[in-house]
Amino acid sequence: MAITCVLLFFVVLVGLSGDCIAGQIGLGSRLLASDQGPPWVSDNGTFAFGFTPSETRDRFLLGIWFADLPGDRTMVWSANRNSLVTKDALVELDTTGNLVLIDGDITVWTSNTSGSRVEFAVMSESGNFILYTANNSPAWQSFAYPTDTLLPNQALTVSLELTSSKSPSHGGYYGLKMLQQPTSLTLALTYSLPHSIDDSPEGYTNYSYWASPDISNVTGDVVAVLDEAGSFGVVYGQSSNGAIYVHKNDGDYDGLSSATNKSNVRLLVLRRLIIETNGNLRLYRWDNDVNGSRQWVPEWAAVSNPCDIPGICGNGICNLDRSKTNASCTCFPGTSKVNGAAGESYCSRNSSVTENCDRRNKKRTSDFKIATVQQTNYYFSYASVLANYSDIATVSRCGDACLLDCDCVASVYGLDDEKPYCWILKSLDYGGFEDPGSTLFVKV
Repeated sequence: MAITCVLLFFVVLVGLSGDCIAGQIGLGSRLLASDQGPPWVSDNGTFAFGFTPSETRDRFLLGIWFADLPGDRTMVWSANRNSLVTKDALVELDTTGNLVLIDGDITVWTSNTSGSRVEFAVMSESGNFILYTANNSPAWQSFAYPTDTLLPNQALTVSLELTSSKSPSHGGYYGLKMLQQPTSLTLALTYSLPHSIDDSPEGYTNYSYWASPDISNVTGDVVAVLDEAGSFGVVYGQSSNGAIYVHKNDGDYDGLSSATNKSNVRLLVLRRLIIETNGNLRLYRWDNDVNGSRQWVPEWAAVSNPCDIPGICGNGICNLDRSKTNASCTCFPGTSKVNGAAGESYCSRNSSVTENCDRRNKKRTSDFKIATVQQTNYYFSYASVLANYSDIATVSRCGDACLLDCDCVASVYGLDDEKPYCWILKSLDYGGFEDPGSTLFVKV
């Protein structure tokens, strides 16, 4: 719902009424999830900070959204997307300068700024919620803790990552981050899964499926940034004078470097770059033309073929539909589609294959057989591979190799530069995809 704002300067917000509250947010100010009163809004009403209902009944999200747009709220940041709160929750900028989200007796989230001499907060016109000290220095800002969205002039540093919401069925998520190599770095999209397929201490295994050009011999700060003209890329160097464009919009004359010095300016055109739950990185522009079209319009996407994204079908198989632009999902042999608690559909896991593995007798084959899935490959991940055989010359022998290995769940046969390979897999968690040059064998 659109919000019409009256600008209020230097006010403490507790107890004030009206359609909208903007300006400085003083110590002691609070918002209640149960209250239908106004959120904290930027000076011209572009962005709002407060509670909004989630997709889960009677649960709320604390976040930032575009306040002056019609229809459903478009979120750009959230404090608690993995820990939704009840109607009893409140957020307060307490007298110590700490911004804290409390649900009953539980502290759900905090800015950890009690000792930073915070004096007030501001919901800026750039979409950045900032806690300021008495000398107007930022002590904390939402731009430094992104969730799934990058706004214009918001810097994504090497230590930061955009992440999609986690899948309710398997806990996987997608991310955009810098991958560092010994002498270079690159901006990459990754798919992360809980470490059910290995024992990595990080808790997740990662698969990179898209990357920008490598940047070699980097000096100075390195940030990814979306500028006001809708261009996206990486800025680097001692004076931020180096730039690698991932996407350059027509009419961008100022360049990416200028965007790194603008973190609190009003946006003339509304844009957002989001890592979506389907794994694609997509740039949107708000269309508000004279013909009455008022909607988000996609301007650019990192991945054109959805089946290039691992996990887009969960642990199922991705095939392109007739339009060649949308994913059509099927399940591996031995599994079937089930409906999750959140209403999503996904493929079950065939746990009997590993549960019935007799590790005292690795050659035991009587309990299993092999199902062949033609023209299908697997998203390669080192965490999923038990072995890679290059001396298996026929397709059928690759299936036999899986049957003889107790820990094997599936195997895939294909050609690499006309040379055959056979991967022995201990997991199908990343899913599979249509590939005319490969054959997948699944133990059932």
